[in-house]
Amino acid sequence: MERAAQTALTERIQAHYRTGTQDLAPAEMSQPVSRYRDPGYAERERERMMRVMPLAVAHASELPEPGDFVTDSFVGTPVLVVRQADGSVRAFVNLCRHRGTQVEWERSGNRRLFTCPYHAWTYERDGGLRNVPLQEEAFPCLDKGDNGLVELPCEQRHGIVWVVLTPGATIDVAAHLGAELDAELAGWRLDEAVIERLDHFENDFNWKYTVDGFLEGYHLRFLHAKTIGAYFVSPDLALFDCWGPHCRMTLTRKSFEAVAELPADEIDLPTVSIPVYVLFPATVLVWQNDHWELWTSLPDARDHTRSVARARLLAPNADTVESQRALWDKNWRILMDTVEQEDWAAARFTQSGLAASSPDLRFGRNEPCLQHFHRTIDSFCAE
Repeated sequence: MERAAQTALTERIQAHYRTGTQDLAPAEMSQPVSRYRDPGYAERERERMMRVMPLAVAHASELPEPGDFVTDSFVGTPVLVVRQADGSVRAFVNLCRHRGTQVEWERSGNRRLFTCPYHAWTYERDGGLRNVPLQEEAFPCLDKGDNGLVELPCEQRHGIVWVVLTPGATIDVAAHLGAELDAELAGWRLDEAVIERLDHFENDFNWKYTVDGFLEGYHLRFLHAKTIGAYFVSPDLALFDCWGPHCRMTLTRKSFEAVAELPADEIDLPTVSIPVYVLFPATVLVWQNDHWELWTSLPDARDHTRSVARARLLAPNADTVESQRALWDKNWRILMDTVEQEDWAAARFTQSGLAASSPDLRFGRNEPCLQHFHRTIDSFCAE
């Protein structure tokens, strides 16, 4: 984060620290339970957001060399991302143009060619159809030029590979983020980070619960009392900022207390705070002082009560991936103890109990990021 931005945020934290306050929303917010339970609302989320907006599908360091690839499935669309010879990345629907079989079955690797295991139709790294066994006999009218893998809009920006799940759509990540947020993310130099580990989690609760858990500090000293709660200033001290649909919550670490009286421009804010970005609709980016967490939470393709989360730990550079292995293992263990054992346990209870709940949930004034996130979703998905 650039020095001027650090100083401005630090001054806001100092002002709240002196008065025991934090950024507040203008009013409480009532949230219908149906936003987590209604299949029609869930379908509008998928169609109006997930399939038309840029989604973070990988970190660039997962595909360092030409021919490197990753595969995954997002909201029912199987995706193949491939590093090209010129260094660019391209994304394709990972389905053969013959009978719709998944072309590449491995999660990652390096290929010179991609061959469908069903009938051996073979595709180039750029998606072009190269070979069809028995073509002249079995497919005399086949035009290879029109039967390559279906391409998806794809762009690498800020070290993240973004994909739009609709063929023929356009992608402009900078425009999607907006100039101010785009510049701020550039200042973090995420393109220099390196993937240290990645895990997938299939969860039996709505996708928004994963994001919700990152959007307020209210629960830290209660739900996380035995894990990370003691590491934060109490009472809660958090800042809220937004850029269109995107937002940032800046949490204040307990270590801030030791430097609170220093001039704002002398405080290294990233060492005493945790900025949490929601890159709408489904990406969460968390700075943890010596590494990044990159999260995506997406709905199941059909069941609105299920979701898939992906968590990446990004080390600051390649040299630290192996040399600081013990540190990453420790960080990952803390992360899983916190998110998987506490946040998601609460989410499961909540999802299963919503049928018996009152018609509305309540978001407090001390949860402005949470309010902003849900109001933004509603702006796209309400009937």
